[in-house]
Amino acid sequence: MQPALKQRIFLAPTIIFWLLLITFAALRFPQPAIPSSLDKAWSYGFQEGREVPPQLLTGAVSLSAGQSLQLDDTYNLFFSNTPEFPSEAGILSRADDVLSASGAVRVLFSHMNLLINWSGGEPQNVPAAVGFAVENRTGRTLDVYAVRGSMARSRATDGSMLFLADAAPVKPGDSEPLYYGSAVGNYVVREFYLSEERGPVNLGRVQPGERLILSEDVGPRGWAVGMYDLALVDTATGQYLVRGDCGEAEKIGLETFIAPLEVNLDFFLGEQLRSGRVLSPGQNQGLHMRGLFVPGSYPNNPLGEAASKRFTINYSSFENGAASFALAAANASEPDVFANDLLLNGFDPYTPGVTGINKGSYGAEYAIKLELTGPVALVFQGALQTGFVDTCNQINTVWLDGAVKTVSIRDPNYDKYYTEFEALREPGYGQVIGIFPAAGKHEHLLRFMLAPNSYGPVRFYLFPLGPNS
Repeated sequence: MQPALKQRIFLAPTIIFWLLLITFAALRFPQPAIPSSLDKAWSYGFQEGREVPPQLLTGAVSLSAGQSLQLDDTYNLFFSNTPEFPSEAGILSRADDVLSASGAVRVLFSHMNLLINWSGGEPQNVPAAVGFAVENRTGRTLDVYAVRGSMARSRATDGSMLFLADAAPVKPGDSEPLYYGSAVGNYVVREFYLSEERGPVNLGRVQPGERLILSEDVGPRGWAVGMYDLALVDTATGQYLVRGDCGEAEKIGLETFIAPLEVNLDFFLGEQLRSGRVLSPGQNQGLHMRGLFVPGSYPNNPLGEAASKRFTINYSSFENGAASFALAAANASEPDVFANDLLLNGFDPYTPGVTGINKGSYGAEYAIKLELTGPVALVFQGALQTGFVDTCNQINTVWLDGAVKTVSIRDPNYDKYYTEFEALREPGYGQVIGIFPAAGKHEHLLRFMLAPNSYGPVRFYLFPLGPNS
């Protein structure tokens, strides 16, 4: 027998053995099907922008329940949402010492202009200036920078609506719809994120004892919303001003306000500040949604609170089924929210005995690092509260891997809310906001801020992409 023939005969059983072993392994441990394109993902029910029914979201394993976020103490948050519907001119919220240890402070305000002119024969809603002012109570000349920032109004002074997506169905007996403010609120969040691309903007120079004023002229029954990350530069040194640089008597103050259009705002604010008066929340206001929120641990919130929060999610589509996490907690009774996702300690020195609360963590920014293995779909779900007409038309904004996305989940029969309520679908629909088809390990960054006039908590879902999805 030829040597080559002998070698082939000798190797044949070995080759057959390995072929059998590989075949057995493939049958015993089948590899997950890996979608090679978005079309493949679609075949399993997921495509970016497509709505996901609540039945698919029910039963997901919570990755946030009982967990704690990492809290970042960079920013103090000056929050102004009370009174939400001011009908008289004045200071809406005020804090006289706002600098954080880092010097950074975030301003967020959201108010509907219901200012009334009583001088005519009939009381009448009129346009107003709504905004905020920075008070320089130091001995330094300061440049005020917006590291990020955006401000907008929902209604022009001539009464024309500038945002229409949040219009509610017209109530029987009414002549026009109500606008709930979520459209302009999400526009502000969107522009806030996009403003990162231009870098810090110098809003103006403020001499000692002077103030910098930013405002919008808002039409009657229009929303005014603004959000800014502020940093102050000492012009003498060129350095950012931090709390440790300030002497005991040196303070930076902030106030939000509503004023008639015809007044001199600098004079108006000076008079209001000297009076020490801040507008009352009103009889029907409910929660005291204003104050300066300073990062830290408090007796009623021992796990801590902050306006900047981080977390890392580890998820494998080969090992895990549907999973979820909740952000922007409204209260601790939600079983799946993070244990330290509440803002309960707003300092409001001009309302003695009352502590501000931020139900929904408005103005708080979440940075969620997604460490994923295998192909995954990311789904967004809005708040699940019922009994509010605008929860049937939710608008939210997310930042995902550098792209700012608007997520709109609207009941197809929303217009029948008041006339044929039973026609509405069940609440809890989601929407696909990301498809990640990579087979190996991959990382993504999700950032979220609950927009003013939207509802929390919201939830994000991770789904494996494959035959068993």
